[in-house]
Amino acid sequence: MKKSGKFYLLLGVGVLVAGVAWAQSTIIVNQRRAPGVSAAITLPPQGWANASLSRAMLGARLSKDPNSKPKKLERQLAEDAFTTEPLATSALPVLIQSLAASGKAQQSDKLLDLAGGLTRRDNLINAMLIDEELKRGRPERAVQLLGRAMSVDYDARYFYVERLAAATASPGAMDVLAPMLGRNPKWSADYWVAALRIPAVIPSAGKLRLRIAAHPWNLKQATSTDRDLIAELASRQQPALAYEIARALGMRPQQGGEVLIGSDFDREPRFMPLEWELIQSGDIGATIEPKERMLTISGLAGSSGIAARQLALFSSAGSYRLRWKLTGLKDAPDAALKLRLTCVGPDVIRVPVAPVTMTEGAGSAMIKIPGTGCRWYSATLELDAAGSSTGVDIALRQLSLRRDRDAAASPSPKTKI
Repeated sequence: MKKSGKFYLLLGVGVLVAGVAWAQSTIIVNQRRAPGVSAAITLPPQGWANASLSRAMLGARLSKDPNSKPKKLERQLAEDAFTTEPLATSALPVLIQSLAASGKAQQSDKLLDLAGGLTRRDNLINAMLIDEELKRGRPERAVQLLGRAMSVDYDARYFYVERLAAATASPGAMDVLAPMLGRNPKWSADYWVAALRIPAVIPSAGKLRLRIAAHPWNLKQATSTDRDLIAELASRQQPALAYEIARALGMRPQQGGEVLIGSDFDREPRFMPLEWELIQSGDIGATIEPKERMLTISGLAGSSGIAARQLALFSSAGSYRLRWKLTGLKDAPDAALKLRLTCVGPDVIRVPVAPVTMTEGAGSAMIKIPGTGCRWYSATLELDAAGSSTGVDIALRQLSLRRDRDAAASPSPKTKI
């Protein structure tokens, strides 16, 4: 049967329509995922594709140079996109930065404010809003924006969490951060890790952690980042704050005036260095066996060094009685085990305290704490087997340090913990 010209005309039109439909479908599918592909097909709709392409080009350079400004091509693509598609929000970051780079700061700020109301999911716009609030001296608003940004795009938390951590020490940030972190959001662990990387904010982070451990949030379950925070505070001459956090998170208080935490070795230490920090150096190793209520110290022949340590709080100066129960030294007569106290308190005169050399069996010795105002001391157990030709295995079943009742109390400056 002979086909008419009309048939071929209809067939040609059908093929053309199918091709256009395919091209437009390709543009729509790729306008965000692969904007370069969409832009290469010069058919409408091009607004979203051009917007996404301009933003992707700017974003790639900003990742390498945060101070980078939009290029002419990016600006042209963004302007064309916004002209043809006013809701193409991907073009807004390029337009905002282009206005700022052209000296039109007022227009740039106004467009940024409008962009913040138009979309909450654009990472570049959110970052610009946050930075602008910090420049305006409004950290509370900046922190609120950070929280909002992470709540709508959890996968972008790494993009914001550094900014959030850096704002921790800003005035007023505590009042905004406490309710946010008090709800224990999914990104909270990332926040604490980021805060620990910024030395300047660690004290503020400690105060924040103490605050959300209290009513109404009651976050008292200790995490690995909590323990890292306590250790960082202690190492940065903030032992009092570290102590308060550890107590709020479940560290057991000393009983009967005991100075050393865990003096009967009935539990594994959790909050180092406020509890025993056990050293494993290769030559010397220490472990606690809670069931046996025992601290064991092992050393190779000729070894010497610290086996365990903790930060100890002294309520006042004066005489303290050290008591111990020790076995194992009689098998290594050339070895010795000492307890040494060294003041680590900030802004005080550090007077040396004579170390105590412990002996086999049950024993005791007097320690004098000088009246210099120092309340925090590093208590170290030091093994000296330098003169021993054999290995050393020592077991401590008690190590108690308390105020000596028979000695008269010495006056001490009244300072807060």
